Amino acid sequence: MFRIVIFPLLALFLFQPPARAADPVRGQELFMQHCVSCHAPGQPVPGAPGFILQQRMLQPDSVLLEKIRYGINAMPAYQGILDNSMILDVIAYMRTLQ
Repeated sequence: MFRIVIFPLLALFLFQPPARAADPVRGQELFMQHCVSCHAPGQPVPGAPGFILQQRMLQPDSVLLEKIRYGINAMPAYQGILDNSMILDVIAYMRTLQ
């Protein structure tokens, strides 16, 4: 019984894909492609938040990821356009604007 439980758990642990750190350089490219028209640093569209020294950027990545994935207020959803790793790259870039 012990082997039946331990081996599958061990296999799950050993065969996990490697973790990848968010890439702010790739995030900048994606931001310029998808976000800058409304969130230009220092010149946001009225009603669209800027991100320099904003309390929004103190939110955890998971909260920001959900807002970008599903959209919020007038901002469209990016689910199906950007995958989670791409969104995390954008968030990493946005944090460099602080």
